[in-house]
Amino acid sequence: MSALPPEVMSWFHEQNPDVEEVDPDLDLFDTRLVNSLSLIEFVVVIERASGQVIDRRQIKTDDFRTLRTIQEKYFAESASDGSDTASATTGTG
Repeated sequence: MSALPPEVMSWFHEQNPDVEEVDPDLDLFDTRLVNSLSLIEFVVVIERASGQVIDRRQIKTDDFRTLRTIQEKYFAESASDGSDTASATTGTG
């Protein structure tokens, strides 16, 4: 699995400071690493990093269930073409 952009992983670790490593197939909702309240903020971070707009009316939790599904759905093309579209600035609080 290609790594997710640093700003995505940074947000994830800010929300879960006690978690060092996450299996790419770990269910983020079942383990409560992401919940319904944090999902929208996570979507915004993913949008900024991927350069894509995610339609809030069509959000499916399965698209965000694991780090692998997030990478495959939102970052697979940028990883395969070698582009550097995931270099958005961080620093949101």
